[in-house]
Parts: sequence; C-alpha cells; structure tokens
Amino acid sequence: MARRTDINLKAVYRAAERWVDVALRDNNSLFTPDKPIWSAETLNDFYDRFVANPEDDSADSFGVKLGRQLDGAPPETSQLAAEALYVHFLIARSIRGETKRKQITDVLDGTGLNIQIPSDLNETLDLGIVSVGSAFNTRRDAQIRLIVEFARHWKTLREERRSECLQDPWAMKEEVFAINFPYSGPQAAALLHMIYPETFEAMISNGRKQRITRELSHLIESPSGDLDRDLLAIRQQLQERFGEEFQFHYPAVLELWEPDPSKWGQFIRWARRLIDYPGFDQDERDYKLESAAHLQAARAAVKSGEEGWSDDLQRAFGPPNNLTSWRAHGTLLDWFTEQPREGATALENIWSGEAPVEESIRAFLKRVPNDVVSGPGTRVNLASFLATALDPEKFPTYQHTAFRAGYALTDHPPPDPEADEAAIYTHALAFLDTLAEEGAKRGLDLRDRLDAQSVLWSVVKSGQYENVLPPDDHAAFLWYRNQGPEEAATETDGVPEKHPDSLEKLAQELLFDVSDLRRIERLLADKRQIVFYGPPGTGKTFVAQQLATHFAGARGETDLVQFHPSYAYEDFVEGYRPADIGGQPGFRLRPGPLKRIAQRAAAEPSERHILVIDEVNRGNVAKVFGELYFLLEYRDREVSLQYSDDRFVLPENLWFIATMNSADRSIALVDSALRRRFHFAPFFPDEPPVEGLLRRWLSAHKPDLLWVADAVDRANTLLDDRQVAIGPSHFLRPDLDVEWVDLIWQHSIMPYIAEQLFGEADRLEDFALEKIRGVSEDADPAIESTNNAPPDTS
Repeated sequence: MARRTDINLKAVYRAAERWVDVALRDNNSLFTPDKPIWSAETLNDFYDRFVANPEDDSADSFGVKLGRQLDGAPPETSQLAAEALYVHFLIARSIRGETKRKQITDVLDGTGLNIQIPSDLNETLDLGIVSVGSAFNTRRDAQIRLIVEFARHWKTLREERRSECLQDPWAMKEEVFAINFPYSGPQAAALLHMIYPETFEAMISNGRKQRITRELSHLIESPSGDLDRDLLAIRQQLQERFGEEFQFHYPAVLELWEPDPSKWGQFIRWARRLIDYPGFDQDERDYKLESAAHLQAARAAVKSGEEGWSDDLQRAFGPPNNLTSWRAHGTLLDWFTEQPREGATALENIWSGEAPVEESIRAFLKRVPNDVVSGPGTRVNLASFLATALDPEKFPTYQHTAFRAGYALTDHPPPDPEADEAAIYTHALAFLDTLAEEGAKRGLDLRDRLDAQSVLWSVVKSGQYENVLPPDDHAAFLWYRNQGPEEAATETDGVPEKHPDSLEKLAQELLFDVSDLRRIERLLADKRQIVFYGPPGTGKTFVAQQLATHFAGARGETDLVQFHPSYAYEDFVEGYRPADIGGQPGFRLRPGPLKRIAQRAAAEPSERHILVIDEVNRGNVAKVFGELYFLLEYRDREVSLQYSDDRFVLPENLWFIATMNSADRSIALVDSALRRRFHFAPFFPDEPPVEGLLRRWLSAHKPDLLWVADAVDRANTLLDDRQVAIGPSHFLRPDLDVEWVDLIWQHSIMPYIAEQLFGEADRLEDFALEKIRGVSEDADPAIESTNNAPPDTS
C-alpha cells in the first residue's frame, strides 16, 4: 500500500480523515467543531478575497499579502484561511513545525476570537509525509487556491456524485483534477494521498512519478497512460519482492528506477539505508538532545549569574555524551572550575545568542587559552558542542574526522587551510545544509542539521550497523567508506588512531602480490619519496593512502594534498594570509601542510609521518617546493625559508608518496630534478601490480561478470596506448551488476575514450559496450571458456 506506515504518521492520516469528515462530508470546522467554516458561503467569501482579488507581485511574504486580502473579512473567512493552511501543511515534512504554527496562528489572530489549534492537530505540525519542493513553498498562493477551489467545486456536486467520490479513489481524482491551473499540481497530489493513502503514492512530484513509470513500465502488461494507475500497478508487481509497505524511495527500490553513480548519490544511498533503521533516533539523535538540555540549563544559570552552572556542564559532558573526548573536555572543565570568572565570561560570549554563531565561537575561543584546549580540531569540537545550547537542531557538534571523511566521500571542498576554528565550523554547517539539499533531491527527508550530522556520523564513522545491514550489504558499506571491519577511529585532534597491520594482509586486501608491496617499501625506505604513475583508474591514490596508513602505523600521521596549476609555494610551504591583527586588517605568516607535517614529524622522531601528494605533475613542482626541493635530496641539511628566518630541515621520518596521471603528461616530460629525487613505480593495466587486478577481483567477488575484464582488455588493445589505458578501479565496487557496468561504461569509460580519440570520432563506435563485449567473447575461445556463467541480463 502507498500509505506511509511510520507509527508517528498515524496522527497525520487521522487529521486528514477529520478534514474529509468536516469539509467534504459536512460544512464543519477542524478547529472549532460544529461551527460552519467549510460552508459554501464562507468558501465563496474567501474565494472573492483571495482568488478573485490576487495580490501584486511585491516582495512581501505570502503571510503579509494574505493579511491584506483578509483585512475586514468575517472571522469565519479568516478561520477558513487558517484551516486551509493547516491542510496545506499536513503533507510537508521538510517545513519546520514552528514555521507552520506561526503562519496558521498569525491568520487565526486576525479573527479576534482567540481560536487555538486543537492539541492533537497541533502535534501533527511537527510531522509530515514528504519533503516538498520549491513550488510548494514559493507558490503557496497556488496551493491554497487549489484547496479552496476544490472545496467550492465539491459543494456544487450532486449528493450521489459526492458519495461516489468518497468510495471510489478514481472518481475523486477526476474531481480534484477538474481544478487545474499553473503550480497547482503538488497540492492536488497531496490531497489525493491524504484522502486515499492506500491508492495514491506519498509523492507530490509529477516528474518523479513520470520517471518511475517510464523506467518500470516493463513490469505491467499494458500501461494506461494515467500516472497514478500505472504506479499502483507497478506497486502491485513489486509487493511480492519488497513487501506491501515498501516506498519507492527505499534504496533497493530506488535503484530500480533511478540509479545514481554520482558521489552524492552513493552517499545518500547509504544514508537512506541507515536512517531507515528503526532505532536511528534513539542511537543518533536523542542523546544529543539530552546533552543539549543540560547545556541549556548551564546557559540559563550563567546568563542569570547563578552559581552551580559548572554542575550542569559536568552533566552535559558526561554520559551519554560521546561527541567529545574526555581528555579534551576534562581539561576544559578543570579550567572552568579553577577560573570560574574567566570561564563564565567565555561562556557568555558563546551563549549570548545575539551574534552569529561564527562570531560567538570566535569570541569564546579567544578567551580559552591554547594550553587548556589545543589543536584546531579539538577547539572546534568543544566550542561547537557548547553551541548546541543555542539550538541543537541548528548548531550540531563538529567532529573533524567525520566531516573530513564526508568531504572526501562527496567531493565537497574542505575549508580553506587558513580558516580559523569559527570559519571551519560555519563551513561544516554549510556542508550539512548541502547534505540535506542533496538528500531531498534523492528522497531522503531530513528534519534539520542535527539529522544531517547524525547521518554523516552514521555513514563515515559508526560501527553499530553490522547487525542492521545484511552481511553482503555491510561488506559493501565498509568498502564504500574505505575502512575494514577492524577500524575503530577515535576523535583526538582530528586524527583517527590507526592500527598497524601486516604487509601480507594489506596485499590480500588490495589483491596485489606481496612482493610488489615489498618492492615499493624498499624504494620508499631508500629515497623516502616515490611517485606512482599510470593512467586514471589504476588505483594510484587509493593504494597510496592505504600504504601511507600502513607505513605510518598506529602513532604516525598521514596527510594528503592535491597539486593543481594554481597551487603555489605559499599554499604548500608557508605564506602570508589576511588576518585580524589588533583589530586591524593585516597579513600573518601561516605554515602550509608541508611545514606543519614536517614540524610534527620533527617532534616525534620515532614515528613515521607520510604526506601523499595527489597529481603531483599538475603543479609546477620546482616552484611549489621552492628551496625545499634541495632538501628532498639532502635530508641532513638546513635551508632558510623564503618568508621566515627559520632554519628548516626535512626530518628523516617524513616520507612522500606522490601520484601522477600519465594521461595528463608523460613521465618523459617531467622535470629531471623530480625524477632524480623520487623513485617511480608504474601503475599500468599491463604490468604488475595492476595487471590482472580486475580479473582477480571479479573472480573473487563477481565471477558471473568476468566478461567485463575481457571487455576492458579488448578496449585497451584498441586504444593501443598504455599511457591512456582504462584502469580497473571503475569496476571495483561490491554492488557491481550488469546495469552498473552499462552505466559506468556509458558515463565514465566512453567520455574518457572520446577525449583520447579527439579528432577520430569515427573510431568511437568501436568502443560501444555491446560491440566490445561481442568481439572480446568471440575473439578468443580461451577467454570465452573462463566465463562459464551466462551473462546477467536482468
């Protein structure tokens, strides 16, 4: 059935049933029983004031315009407008309850009768069925007009026709759609679902309905052309597979009609799986609200000058809080106890509620000494935790490792390297807003930033879903976020604790021969610098990161930077950046990622630190490294830096792993000085360690898809240029199936091949998957015999 079965949504459906009773079966009222609000007379008066007397296109809000239209109206007309707004808001999950209440009560206040929303109906305003789009919000006038015009039309129908519509959903649809004007579609779809939730989908986007019926029309014998009838027929076909209560946005169903290979698509896919877990709120949200309540008590005490606020702080930082490290918040709490006056002043800064949160955090951290809370990751973490006292749904806690992983998984740009703690936090809030927006596009309805933060944590960090996801899905989930079952990252200063592992085990995980990894290890130990070079998709960056983590061990550190044409010495080593100096704009010398990791390596000489430089050849290496180019070869020497008087040395325990795409620039064109200072390890599909990798992976995980390896080999033979060969990484995904192979080939492989064959468009058709697959299977009986399983044509 199309009805949403979430237990808390029963109240929404009951409210919709009440509206049908009072407005369609009678002329009654939602808010004041036995008062004739939904009568033809009141509907006509509201129609004359609202529909027949439209407001101008001024920039005033809908509420302001509606107030002008209702000026001088009878109380019954204003109450009808408020009840129509209530009906309008019933479907909307993505509009905050406070927003709904304010718009309704503003209209009710105009009646002068002190009318209240009944408590049971009031509670439903915090709920909702679907996330609504921009037309629903920006053209609220059209949505309310639809409700009013339909109700007026309904009152003109004969009693027999009304009775028929209340028993037959398709008759009801005819009458609802008898009212048709621009922007009315979302509200019409909403009314149909609220009146007949068993028949009409919880879906107000006509475009989404069209996509589903277009992609799944093969499931029904003869499509009717009526989107809602065809959706119902498709639902009936899918119920045996997914159960009667499935929704089309469920991940397994969504992939049937809208597979999304994008970074955000993959992230939201897993987010939907985890948020549908029945215990999600209890595990990911409720305890954060509990901690925020303790903080709000402390805030009230601080603002009123009461003593004892530190007790509330202790409770907030205590169980069940797991958002902050006890080591970090322990020193902060000690400082509050030892310096109560300074602590209270700092808290007043962050809890004033008068300034933007970025300014409040900046003011707070200026008063907290660095020797009390050190490290930007920890300082942002603790300050943002305290900021939840302002509103935990708007200002959730920041955790460096979680956000850094989220940025990487979604290709969201990280904060500026020179950003201070407050700017890092506002950047994180913007990421959560983007997460919510991307989720809404893909059927994931988030209530607020706290939901977004909880989803982020679940996808990138939480280890509790092993028993929630089926084993195969759990393995695919771990593969997606690039962590093995043994990872147990902890929040220190934004650096997850790493676990040493054997090179043999890493080789098994990578499906490499261990001798290839030992060779790389020997080369690294020799010069401490190595470049992995080869065409895109050969796993250079992934392997570099895995090896960096392995070689750094449990106590060392890794970092990653990506070179590009505009990347400069000032970005990489050190340079002057705009800064506030004594309240005046100025410039301050800031270290870059190389200087920072070198300083940490020098401070921990017994631990190995590794910097991964992605796409090293995209930058001007000599200019980016500057005088440090010399130190790559002479680790025991010191040099003076360009912008400071510091004598600088590259520690022996700092290693570099760089990657280079041979499709961008041949190794022969690389600066000879770079080639002298780095060892070079090839990553080509026709030689170890990458040779045969795709076939090994398919044999282990997808033996029925071994033909994909044959197709890639055939395409590379046709390309006849190892510098631009197709790498295996495109297909190394646990959810690979025939549909994904086709999507990857059409949207990743073919555009890449077209770029390589620029000026030779006539050759492109030779690389079509159907043709490549046919040639590769027919060309060599030995190849064909390795693929005994019939191809998956589902």
